[in-house]
Amino acid sequence: MRGFFIGLAVGAGAALTGQSYWRVARPAAKKAIRAGIEGYIVARRNLARMAEEVEDLVAEVSHEMAEAAAEADQAVVRTSAAAAEEK
Repeated sequence: MRGFFIGLAVGAGAALTGQSYWRVARPAAKKAIRAGIEGYIVARRNLARMAEEVEDLVAEVSHEMAEAAAEADQAVVRTSAAAAEEK
């Protein structure tokens, strides 16, 4: 993303200083823009991977919580059954 802003600044500066400087600065502006776009693509890819990891963790924790709740329910049933037998 940083490269995009550098490219934007180079492009704006070249437009203000004139065509002669633009011919010289154009390749540098293209490089900066390319770097910005490539950085954006890499960032999106990494963010997608991270989002997938978080989704997996949420699913795993939800499953563990459901198992724990089921075990707690069974413990209550066993305790209630034991208490009923004592009466």
